[in-house]
Amino acid sequence: MDSSTKELITTLEELAMLLESDGDRHWSAWMRRAKSRLENLDYSGAEYLLSAYGGMGSFNDLILGQTQIDGQLAWKAGHIELNGRFDELRYKASGLARRIQKSGR
Repeated sequence: MDSSTKELITTLEELAMLLESDGDRHWSAWMRRAKSRLENLDYSGAEYLLSAYGGMGSFNDLILGQTQIDGQLAWKAGHIELNGRFDELRYKASGLARRIQKSGR
């Protein structure tokens, strides 16, 4: 397993944990499925991950730290930092997955 794949696996775990900390189940499960494939040397995990990006309602559109109070949108404490870290991990994951795809795995 090369260093890009190892780094992507670690990044996907971080993403899944961050998503779960905000109550997300759908995207955290997606990250864990991609991670599992890569851990099993199934490099289709990179393609699977990248399929989450793009289009309406995609992983790109997700914003963390939102809640509802009396039917109104409200922001959770720390939402700016949470989304900053989320954006870093999301961008890093897509770059690593593209690198793995380009390497022909």
